[in-house]
Amino acid sequence: PTGSTMVCSQLELDPITCNAVISACEKGDAWEMALQLLSVMMQGELKLCTITFSAAISACEKKGMWKKASSLFSVMMQSKLQSDTTTANAAISACEKGCEWERALQLFNVMECITLEPDTITFSAVISALEKGGEWERALELFSILVQSRLESSTITCSAAISSCEKCGVWEQALQLFSGMAEGTLKSSIITSNAAISACDKGGVWAKALQLFSEAEQTRLESDVITSGAVISALDKGDEWEQALRIFIAMTNSRVESNTIAYNTAINACGKSGEWEKALHLFSEMLQSTMKMNAITPSLAIGACEKGGQWEKALQLFRELAQLEVNFD
Repeated sequence: PTGSTMVCSQLELDPITCNAVISACEKGDAWEMALQLLSVMMQGELKLCTITFSAAISACEKKGMWKKASSLFSVMMQSKLQSDTTTANAAISACEKGCEWERALQLFNVMECITLEPDTITFSAVISALEKGGEWERALELFSILVQSRLESSTITCSAAISSCEKCGVWEQALQLFSGMAEGTLKSSIITSNAAISACDKGGVWAKALQLFSEAEQTRLESDVITSGAVISALDKGDEWEQALRIFIAMTNSRVESNTIAYNTAINACGKSGEWEKALHLFSEMLQSTMKMNAITPSLAIGACEKGGQWEKALQLFRELAQLEVNFD
C-alpha cells in the first residue's frame, strides 16, 4: 500500500485534514501523494471543495502534468463546484508547460462560459502556449484583447507577443511592443530583446537591429549567441559586412558561445567584403572545433575564395573537403 492509504487506514478522515495534507503536498512538490489522497477522498465519499481541487491541480501544474491538471479541472466542473481564476490559471499553466495550446485555449474559453474573469496570469499562460505552438496570429489576437481589457501586461506576456511578431514577420509591431515595455514599468529581458532584434533581421531593417543591440549593451543585458547571431545576420543582409565582422569578433572575444549560423554569416560577410583569408580562417576554426557544419558552410568558404580571385585556393579546398569526413547538420 502507498503512504497515503496506510495513513488513511489508521485515521478517520475529514475534509479539513485532507485539504491541509493536499496543500502541504502541493507546496512540497509531492503531486503523486496529492492525487492519491484526492482519490481516497473521492472513494470515501468525503465532501470535496474548491480548495481540494485547487491544491491538487496546482501540484500537477508545478510538475507539468497537464493531462492530470486538465482532467481534475473537468471533474471539478462536473461536480458543480465553484471554480476560481487561480485554479483555472493552474490548469492552463500546466497545459502551457506541456505545449498543449489547444487545451490551454479551450480552458480559457471555458472560463468565459462560467463567468470567470481572466487576469494577467491567465493571458500570459495562454499567449505563451500559443506562441510555443506556432499559433502566432492567435497569440497576437489574444494580446490585443489583453491590451483592450486594460489589465497590466507582464514581461513574459510581452516577450511571447514580440516573439510571435518576429515569427509572423511584422517587425514594426514587434518594435512598437518593445518600445511600449521601455516606456512602461516592465523590464525587458534578453529573451525580449532577442525577439525584437530577430524581427528586425527578418524584416531587413539592419539599422534598427543594430540600435536595439547597442541599447541592450548599454542597459547591461548579457547578450548571448542568439542576440549576436540575429544582429550579424541583419548586418550581413544589409551589406554591412565590416560591422557584421566587428560584432562577430567581439562575440568570440567575450567568450559568448558561437553557433553554425553565426559562423556562416561571418564567413559570408568576409566573402562579400573580399576578405577571403579571414573566411578561410573562420572555416578552419569550425573544422577544428566540435561544431557541426551544415551544407551551406563549405559553399560559403569556397565562394569567398572565388570572389577574392583565389580560384586555386577554392579548388584546393574543394579537394580537401572531398577527402575529409565532414559532419553536416
